Amino acid sequence: MPFDASGALAAEARHSTKATAERGETEMSETTIMLRRGDVGEGVRRVERLLRRHGFAPGPRDGLFDERTEEAVCAFQTARDLEVDGVVGPTTWRALTMGGESEDHDDSAHISKPGARFIARFEGFRAELYNDAAGHCTIGYGHLVHRGAIDGSEPAEFKGSITRQRALELLQEDARAAESAVNDNVTVSLSQHQFDALVSFVFNVGSGNFSSSTLLRKLNSGLHQSVPSELSKWVNAGGRRLEGLVTRRRAEGILFATGTY
Repeated sequence: MPFDASGALAAEARHSTKATAERGETEMSETTIMLRRGDVGEGVRRVERLLRRHGFAPGPRDGLFDERTEEAVCAFQTARDLEVDGVVGPTTWRALTMGGESEDHDDSAHISKPGARFIARFEGFRAELYNDAAGHCTIGYGHLVHRGAIDGSEPAEFKGSITRQRALELLQEDARAAESAVNDNVTVSLSQHQFDALVSFVFNVGSGNFSSSTLLRKLNSGLHQSVPSELSKWVNAGGRRLEGLVTRRRAEGILFATGTY
């Protein structure tokens, strides 16, 4: 089942104060913008996205203007012959958005259709409504219709049966939280098949486990080759080694390393 990707929001809350939150949420006007270390919020996320697009990855896209963000801003300012102060003011903002780029453009990676089909292989398909192991109304490839058992309040499209294609569309929607976890935490370049493999992994184990994992730390250090072996460690549930997880981790490792779906 998909997970609640709340780690980044919790981190933001821990680092927030009323003053910095107000500053971080300032309207992104070319003439009024002023973001610096200590700020938090959506304004900082937009700066992080723009820095990444220009090739100056500031670390996880967590909305925290920390030391890494400041270093990335300084590197960008140096490359553009701007005053190097680590602050995103009007001049730096204009440089970041130069060329007609929209700061709201979503440059996040998304799982491919082969990637969604890859996940579906391990999720199991049910064309009709059923109550999952936790007693919640579910359909397709583990898509949560609502919490609690089937009670007749379900949307009309689910009261009969759904096709595998519709179930796959729902799975892609459900995978967005896993996509966000990979986009926000990975600071190195990934190919599409590597991204898909990691989304499958996060979809299964949750964003919290991924964000605190040795796998992520090694990957962000540039050790792409270590990912398959790190994946193979995540095969236990309830204190037992599960062959289903062994199979899934092996397939994810092969996908990450070779692109074989």
